[in-house]
Amino acid sequence: MCGIIGMVQYDGGTIPPDVIGAMSRAMIHRGPDHCGLYTAPGIFMGINRLAIVDLVRGNQPIFNEDRSLVIVYNGEIYNHREIREQLIAKGHIFQTGSDTETVLHAFEEFGEGCLTRFNGMFAFAVWDMVNKNLFLARDRLGIKPLYLTKTGDGFAFASEAKGLLGVFAPAAPDWTAIYRYFSFGYIPSPHSPFAGIDKLPPGHFCRLQGREWSQDRYWSPEYGKGPQVPLSNACAKVEELMEHAVELELMSDVPLGVFLSGGLDSSAVALCAKRRSSQEVHSFALRFEDKTHDESADARLVAEHLGLVHTEVLFTKDLLRQALFDVTRILDEPFGDSTVLPLLALSRAAREQVKVVLTGWGGDEIFAGYPTYRAHQMAAHYRKLPRIILSELIPAIVNRLPVSDKYMSFEFKAKRFIRGAGLPQELQHFIWMGYFDDEAKQRLFRPEIAGKVKEATFAEVEHLAETLTEQDVVSRIMHLDACFFLEGNGLFQADRITMAASLEARVPLLNIDLMAYVNALPVSIKMCGGTPKGLMKKVLEPYLPESIINKPKKGFGPPSAAWVRGVFSDVFDELFKRERVEAQGIFNHAEIERLLAEHRGRRADHGRNLWALLTFQLWYNTFIAEEL
Repeated sequence: MCGIIGMVQYDGGTIPPDVIGAMSRAMIHRGPDHCGLYTAPGIFMGINRLAIVDLVRGNQPIFNEDRSLVIVYNGEIYNHREIREQLIAKGHIFQTGSDTETVLHAFEEFGEGCLTRFNGMFAFAVWDMVNKNLFLARDRLGIKPLYLTKTGDGFAFASEAKGLLGVFAPAAPDWTAIYRYFSFGYIPSPHSPFAGIDKLPPGHFCRLQGREWSQDRYWSPEYGKGPQVPLSNACAKVEELMEHAVELELMSDVPLGVFLSGGLDSSAVALCAKRRSSQEVHSFALRFEDKTHDESADARLVAEHLGLVHTEVLFTKDLLRQALFDVTRILDEPFGDSTVLPLLALSRAAREQVKVVLTGWGGDEIFAGYPTYRAHQMAAHYRKLPRIILSELIPAIVNRLPVSDKYMSFEFKAKRFIRGAGLPQELQHFIWMGYFDDEAKQRLFRPEIAGKVKEATFAEVEHLAETLTEQDVVSRIMHLDACFFLEGNGLFQADRITMAASLEARVPLLNIDLMAYVNALPVSIKMCGGTPKGLMKKVLEPYLPESIINKPKKGFGPPSAAWVRGVFSDVFDELFKRERVEAQGIFNHAEIERLLAEHRGRRADHGRNLWALLTFQLWYNTFIAEEL
C-alpha cells in the first residue's frame, strides 16, 4: 500500500524539485518505508511505500526488462502469483516477488485488458518511455483512490487531493461539488471539493498522449440477474467463496489483524481468518464511553468464541477532541460521517501491533444489509395509501414524535421513511440516506454562493438510474449504492483514515469472486425470509453465537447528535459566531442559529446536518481560508 504522485509537463520542461518535494511530503503518511522517484524531461512519477509484500526487493518505481515502461502502484493484487506464472510462460522475466512487477508485466502483455484479470484493489500509473504516453487505472469499486488535475500546461495525479494542491493553481472550492456534499454527506466521484481536481471514477482507466486525454470504463456492476438457486446451494457457495476471499487477502509478509465490531460482516471475516490463518489472529475493537452506542461486549463475545487475541481501544473524550482536528487535514474533504473519529483512534492503536487489517466493509452493499432495502419494499405498499393519509395524517403523527439520541431510533427511522414519498424510489433512497434537502440548503447558503452551483444535486443519480437494467427496486438501489455511497463514504474513509496511521485496510467481502456470485443472486435469496442480509445470517448460523446472528443492525454509529450538544458545543459556538459567518459570506447565520437552538433544545434532531456543517467549516478553514 502506498501513496503515488506524478506530473507531465506538455512542453517537456524540467519539473521544479520543490514541486516534487511538496507532492511527495503530502503522501508520506501513506508510505513511510521508502520514497522512490522516476524523472525524465517533462515527466516525474513518485511513490511513498508502505512495504507489505517482498519487503526487500519491492521498492518502486519498477521497470520492465528493457526499461521502456515504468510503474508506480498503490494496492494489492491477491491473484498476482497466478498471473505471474502465466506471464513467465509467455517469456517475461521478473526481478522481484512483488505484485507491482506483476501488474507492470501484465499491462505490457495485455494492455488495458489486464485490468479485468486482477483480483484486488489498485490505483497505478504506467509511463511508456518510447511512445511518451501515460496510462492510469483504478480498481472496480474504487477501494484505492486516485486524483487528477490538468490545465493547458500539464497534467498531474496523486493518491490524495492534498498532493495536488497548489500544483497548477491555488486551492479553491468547487461550489457544485460542495452543494452536493451538503446533501450526500460526501462528495461522489468524479468530483472533489477543489476546483480543477477530480477523482478517476472506479472501474475506469485513462490515457494521456501528448496533450490528448481520454477516459473509459472497463467494469460496471450488475445485480440480481442470475437464476434462482436453492438456498442451501447459495449458502454453501457463499461460505466457500468467503473463506477463499479471506485466505487470499491474508497474503502478507508483515503482521496482520482484523477490525471487529461484533456485527455480522466483521465477525464473518474474523471467522474465516481464524480458519485459514496459520498464525494467531489479532482482533481490534472500539469501546465507547457512551453505553448506548457501545458494542464492545459483542465484539468481545465473538473474539472469545473464535479464540482471537483481542484488543479493546477505549475512545475517550480526549481522543475524540484530538481526532476531530486531525481528521480534517487527513481527509482533505468535508465528510459528514462522524465514524471517522473513532476509526482514527482504532487505526492508530492497531498499527502499534500490526501493519495490515482485514475489515468487514462492503458487506451491507453486497449482501443487502441496509434496513433501507427492506424499507423500499415496504414503501411500495405505503405509496398505495389514500393521498390524505399519505401526505397529511401520517406525517402529522410522525413529526410529533419526541426527539431521541438513541442510534437508529424509531423516531429517526419514521421521520426518514416519510420523506420523499412523491419521488421515484431511486431518488427517495438518497433523501433517506442524506443530509440537507434542497429547501434546507437554500435557507443555509447565501444566494451569491448558491448561484455558483452549476448542476442539480442528484443529476448524476438520475442519469445513472435511467441507464439501469435491473428490474426490481432493491437491485437498482444496490447498484446505485455501489456507485455512490460505497465508494464515496465507506471506501473513502476506510482508505484515508487507516492510511493516515500507515495501516493497510483490506475488504475481503468485496473480493471480486465473492462479489460476482452474490451480486447475481436474486434479492429473494440475499434477503431470504424478508430480512436484510438474510443469506449471510443463514451462512453464519452454525458458527457464531445466536445473539450475534439475530441482533438488530446498528452499524458503526457514534453519538454525533449528542456530541453536537455536549463535547463539541464550544467548537460550534466559536466557529459559527455571527461576525465570523457574516465575514466569510457563505452561510446565513440566522439559519445556523436556528438549527443549533432547535437541536440543543431537543425540539428537532439536526445532529447529522450540523455535523456536516461542522466538518465543512473545518475543511474550509484548513484548506481554503489560508489561501485567501
